[in-house]
This record gives sequence, C-alpha cells and structure tokens, in this order.
Amino acid sequence: MKRNVRIMGDSTCDLTPEMREKLKVGFMPLPVNVGDEARKDMENVFPEEIFAYYKETGKLCTTSAPNSMDYHEFWEPYLTQYPNDDIIHFHISSEMTSTYLASHTASQEYNNVYSIDTRSVSIGVALLIMEACEMRDAGMSAPEIVEAINKMKSRVQISFVVETIEYLWKGGRCSNLAGIGASLLQLRPGIDLIEGKLMAGKKYRGNNAAVFRKLVENALKDQTNVDPKRVFIANTSFDKEVNDYVESLIRENQPDVQEVIPLQPGCSICVHCGPGTLALAWLQKETV
Repeated sequence: MKRNVRIMGDSTCDLTPEMREKLKVGFMPLPVNVGDEARKDMENVFPEEIFAYYKETGKLCTTSAPNSMDYHEFWEPYLTQYPNDDIIHFHISSEMTSTYLASHTASQEYNNVYSIDTRSVSIGVALLIMEACEMRDAGMSAPEIVEAINKMKSRVQISFVVETIEYLWKGGRCSNLAGIGASLLQLRPGIDLIEGKLMAGKKYRGNNAAVFRKLVENALKDQTNVDPKRVFIANTSFDKEVNDYVESLIRENQPDVQEVIPLQPGCSICVHCGPGTLALAWLQKETV
C-alpha cells in the first residue's frame, strides 16, 4: 500500500499561511518570549510587536527551542489519525539552534518520522520545503524525498543585509560580526550562510536602493550556476515597493528566473536580525 507523505516545518520556514495551506504543509509555531510572557510565533505574536518591544524597552525578545516531548505532542495527532502516513519535518540549521537535535531524538522512536537538518534558515528552508512538496506530489516516497533533499541542501545559497547590527550583535547569532567597526563606519554588514552558519561578509554603504542593488549584483550578477526555477526574497519589514524593486533587480541580473517569491520572516527570525533586513535565497544548478 502506498504511504502518504506529510511535509512539516516550524515557524522558521517563513511560509505564509496561504502557502502552507496550498502546499499542505504542517506548521509548528516556536516559542517566542516577549519579556516574561511566552507566546507562539505567528499565532499570537508578530514581527511588528517584536520590533516595537525592542524600541520601547531596549531589550530583545528571545526564542526558546522546543524539546523532544514537544515534537511527540505535535506529531501524535497526525500519527494517531493517519498511522500509515510518513512525516518529514524540516528544521533550521543545527548550527544555530537545538531544534533539529530535539526533533531527531524524538523521531528515533518512530519508523515513519524523518527529521531534516536543512543547514539553512528562513527562506532557504522554505525553498527546500517547496521542492519536497513537488517531490511528494510527483509520487516520491518519504525515504526518496529525504535522500534527495539531503543531497540538494548544499546547493541552497542565502545572502542578506541588515539595516542595524544591534539584533545580530546582541543576539550573538553571527559569530564573526565586526559590530563595533561597522557601527562606527555607518556600514551595513552583509551576511552569508556558509556551511550552516551565518557569517559576516561584504559591507555595504548608502541608501536602501544602492545597498539592495549591490546585494543582488554580488549574489546573482554574472552567475551562470543559478537555478532559474525560483528566487526568494525575505523582507523583515515587508514593504511591497521594496519587494518589487528587488524583484526587478533579480530579473535584471538573472533574466531567466521563472518565479520570485517575497516573504516576511516570522518572529523566530526577526528577533535575531531586526527590521529592514533583506535576504535572497536560491538554488545553484545541479552539477552533472
């Protein structure tokens, strides 16, 4: 008997509710602490509140990683109702949080649950989930999808620039961020995902239009190995005018791109990078 495949992610994947419904993706909201109050990401706390809280108090909101029992509780309703289905759960890079470890530990108690360490974050995770959904819809089995995604994930590229270094600096998520120097020189640090870690790279100067143009050019101009299937934009302040401008830059530098998808990251991402952050994610072409 053919087994159905259920694709799941948590709130670091940044797919919108409409996309999750269309793709049939399960969603596990992660804990976000606003002061002493525990909330659920994108259920009862949203990015604008995260930014407002920091502006008012000077304190960052924080995130908490779920434990293995949380994953048992999340999966059990599905496994009880659909005992013959397989679950594939996608996670932010294990280099950044312990969520994958907790999920992997819990999954070892089942023979039909698979946890994937995407070695990525935000729209990079979204990209892999969309690929997995296409594989599922094409009839691939859970083990086949897991094998294909684990081979694919090294091809995911992410490059972004932050408006302010305060969130990354205080949150300690970017280990080599030269925060003091960037602040004094009024530079905006570019961040790249390298082997599952966020690493400071190029520094940008100028207004948003100039910075975003340089970001896109550095990422995509003259690159012959960009898979044209889709490119994601993550914009923590989700300004349509900015998104449209960045899409035009993407198409200017990669005219063959078929789809550009703008998303607003949830609180689990925004709490670490702040307002005005803009990111790109794409796949490199598969080498033969």
